[in-house]
Amino acid sequence: MSDASSRAASGPSLRGRLLALLLAVTTGAWIVAALWSYRDTRHETGEMMDAQLAQSAQILLAQAGHEIDDVPVTEVAAAHKYERRVAFQIWDARSGRLLLRTESAPVQRLHDRDEGFADRVVDGRDWRVYSRLDRDRGLLVQVAERREVRDELAAGVALHLLHPMLLALPLLALLIWFAVSRGLAPLDRVARDVATRAPDHLAPLDAGAAPREAQPLVAALNALFARVRATLERERRFTADAAHELRTPLAAVKTQAQVAQCAHGTAERAHALAQVVAGTDRATRLVEQLLMLARLDPQEKLPAVADVDLATVAGAAVEELRARAADKRIAVTLDAPRPVPVRGDATMLEVLVRNLVDNAVRYTQDGGAVVVRVKVDGEAGMLAVADNGPGIPAAERGRVFERFYRVTGTGQSGSGLGLSIVRRIVELHGAVVTLDDGPQGKGLTVEVRFPR
Repeated sequence: MSDASSRAASGPSLRGRLLALLLAVTTGAWIVAALWSYRDTRHETGEMMDAQLAQSAQILLAQAGHEIDDVPVTEVAAAHKYERRVAFQIWDARSGRLLLRTESAPVQRLHDRDEGFADRVVDGRDWRVYSRLDRDRGLLVQVAERREVRDELAAGVALHLLHPMLLALPLLALLIWFAVSRGLAPLDRVARDVATRAPDHLAPLDAGAAPREAQPLVAALNALFARVRATLERERRFTADAAHELRTPLAAVKTQAQVAQCAHGTAERAHALAQVVAGTDRATRLVEQLLMLARLDPQEKLPAVADVDLATVAGAAVEELRARAADKRIAVTLDAPRPVPVRGDATMLEVLVRNLVDNAVRYTQDGGAVVVRVKVDGEAGMLAVADNGPGIPAAERGRVFERFYRVTGTGQSGSGLGLSIVRRIVELHGAVVTLDDGPQGKGLTVEVRFPR
């Protein structure tokens, strides 16, 4: 298994993450509900037991006979374990004598208040106390209950809410897993569709079959397929074009080499070898241009953008090609009075200017003139290369940017790729290239306008 496959297999599972997240949320909601129930039950239980305390005090006060004053202090034994958590006292309010109490009640008053509810800590325990005074008979009844009774009742209710969760959680996990699996089934179908495709099957996926949340992913995959398809098409076209265009110069080189082998005289051999060198130069230039196009075609944006002085770039191209122009007695003039900064890739701009100047020198007759101008025109930086050569007929100017298209009747050999490279570089820079007549209506002017 490849490293990528291993990482994919060991990566987090969306199904597992959804299952864990839903179970965690459900469990958390259940626990919050239990805590809320505990709080609510504790409050309601307190209200109910307060009412019972008041009722018990009323009953005790009503049952207290007139002869209770003569009864010695009596302790009422607890009959049930929970009765130890409930206590009452009956006091003689006039004399302050304890008349009756439960075994769990202390000998001192449960609270100093004579009426109403109060909280008291006795022997380290919290008590809820209700006091009722009968002023006519001088009797004080105090009924108390330990707070832990209320807490235990509320906790019991909350625990009873949690008990079903322990039983239902495995079943709930199974149901959630089933629901998540059904919900992710469209994604599984998309994954199977991609996994089972042949390498050359780049048709777009059916976005309508995917859920709405997965449609951005499907759209991104379709865009990727389109880019791969376009790349493969460019590669096929490039391979076919390169094979076709290289066949002619290589055949010419081979022919001249065979002539040189069979030549009987020195002059004939020298001429054939000169043709071999010229043919090799043409093949080299063609290969360089093909490689340049192969590098430019896949790019959707510039690899590096910086401030570039167009005047400096044009000056370097003119100096590089001045010797070739001198061989044809062509005067190359640079008109760049001041820097013209543009945003772009310096290497590509050098290729662009060099191709334009080289084309002008190549197609201008001996003794002609080439003028290279760089200036700021309004809000744009402008490069113009003008010559007084044969020019390009207006009807053909729209086609000269096509690859391998050559204007007939120029008397020059070429690959037909120079202006194709220029157009691609212009596109990457967001510039505009136009073709017009040369000076005095003769020749050709190529103008490139760069946004400032």
